[in-house]
Amino acid sequence: MKRLPVDFVIRAPIRRITVVIDNQDPLAPEMTVEDFRHTFGRDPDQPRYRLINLEVITSPDDNQPMLVSECGRYGRFLRREEDNVYFRKTIG
Repeated sequence: MKRLPVDFVIRAPIRRITVVIDNQDPLAPEMTVEDFRHTFGRDPDQPRYRLINLEVITSPDDNQPMLVSECGRYGRFLRREEDNVYFRKTIG
């Protein structure tokens, strides 16, 4: 396997966000666990609330949030390793 020089690789750290979803009230807004604790003063109890873990990165092209699960469709994607995703850098 041919190795790329470090100058041609972009590392994007993965950020994990835990989101609380209310299973009984479909109109209730989703919120992070931290926001839920701040608002209600307690942890979300099951089975009413469901916890979803989202893994996101900042897109190397336009600095917009991107789900890690979508990286494989991205043409410059190289690999995911531990808490980082690696992309080829465009030259020019």
